[in-house]
Amino acid sequence: MPHAPTPTARATVHTIRAPYTPPAASICICADAGTPSLLYTNDEAAKILKVSVATLRRWRTQQPPQGPAYVRIGARISYRHQDLADYLDSNRVVPEVAAR
Repeated sequence: MPHAPTPTARATVHTIRAPYTPPAASICICADAGTPSLLYTNDEAAKILKVSVATLRRWRTQQPPQGPAYVRIGARISYRHQDLADYLDSNRVVPEVAAR
């Protein structure tokens, strides 16, 4: 009687995720700062802000517009790194100050 094949052992591979680092983005020289600034796509900006792309779109189309400042080049929407940082800073709540 032939010997039945035994299942081979499979190694379990666990992926360790590093903390999120923003992807490399396009370089743009912004006239107001005179220094290079990163441009992010809708997907990249949404990941940085931890919101959906639909939320970014809704913020842009609301009257008055909400959310971070953005750059429109033709039909393309981009977000400057500094604008995302400024938006996060403007929404920062300091508990001791907010309680007053």
